[in-house]
Amino acid sequence: MNARKLRAEQTQPLSWPRDVSHEPRMTIGQVTEQVKAEFPALTVSKIRFLETEGLISPYRNSTGYRKYSAADVERLRYILTEQRDSYRPLRVIRDQLRALDAGHEVERVPTARVVTDHGHTRLPSSDHISVRQLCDLTGTSKEDIEEFTKLGLLSPDLGGYFPTRSIRVVQYILELRSKGIDPRNLRGVRLAAERHADIVDHAVAPIRGRSRSGDVERARARSQELAEVTADLHREFLRLAVDRLADS
Repeated sequence: MNARKLRAEQTQPLSWPRDVSHEPRMTIGQVTEQVKAEFPALTVSKIRFLETEGLISPYRNSTGYRKYSAADVERLRYILTEQRDSYRPLRVIRDQLRALDAGHEVERVPTARVVTDHGHTRLPSSDHISVRQLCDLTGTSKEDIEEFTKLGLLSPDLGGYFPTRSIRVVQYILELRSKGIDPRNLRGVRLAAERHADIVDHAVAPIRGRSRSGDVERARARSQELAEVTADLHREFLRLAVDRLADS
């Protein structure tokens, strides 16, 4: 970075995180290798997609070559952690980062942790978890997990591992059961969700079908955003229906 460019950037407020070096030293390949141990699914195209979405802004020299700082790496970790642990869509993470850049505090949603044999805790580090982990994270029994699976409310893969999102599914099922709703009556909710997923898939199919760089990540992000709005719409329809029941 030339001295004039560096002096100009030093006059601008630093983006979050401010207590980490903003000196651009790393290539995109070095960033990928550094973060991939914690996020194995991370790819170069994913990082570039996050840049096009305005979530990270690496330094570019006069020829357009990207260089990343330690602050960029921490910002990337924050984005990936919010996606993995809190299941937040990119539009929400973008708003969080804007708030952090402005100097505001952002409340982090606590996530469940697994207790190991050594008494330590750790977050699930992959997209799938075992039956034992699912039981530990939700406080339920293996028999409950087997029952929910037979009812079609949970879907393990061929190796018997469950998507990490199953943690919240089980928590909601248990809460509804404690309030008097039999899990067998929740199969319709699962089927409705799958029909909604078909609507989302149809909407993003043209994006996914293109061959431009970043289109796969763009389609995934659009799917998440559409799913959030569809869920909001479903919730309002449900509230209207419940209100009608109360008025009848």
